[in-house]
Amino acid sequence: MITENRRLWKLILFTIPTFGIYNIVFWFRFTKDLNQMNNEEKPLKNYILVLFLSIITFGIYRWVWFFYLADRIQTTGQDMGMKIGPGAGTTLSIRLFGTFILIGPLISNYLVIKNMNKVAKEYNSNFKKNTTVKEMK
Repeated sequence: MITENRRLWKLILFTIPTFGIYNIVFWFRFTKDLNQMNNEEKPLKNYILVLFLSIITFGIYRWVWFFYLADRIQTTGQDMGMKIGPGAGTTLSIRLFGTFILIGPLISNYLVIKNMNKVAKEYNSNFKKNTTVKEMK
């Protein structure tokens, strides 16, 4: 089962006292769940690897990863027949331009988490429908 009740306020609340460790765990599990729903040949990179690549590229890689994350959520939702919005470009633009007023990353994280929860709920309901319990005779 994919987690379908992620919340932004939990991410903010638990990241502060754990000095950022909860943030790493949150996005690691988030990416793992998204990759599990997709089963594509080229999964999203592990978040720990994203952190190292972001350090090397002075934070640029995390922006690229975030775009791919939002795009993958939208694509997964569309594959399930859902309309997921806003898209990856809009979400990244909100993150970029909103950074100057310090609220952009929060809004973009909220949108990505909200969309992931929708897709996860649909995935779990389809998973339950396709899974049947056979009685043993």
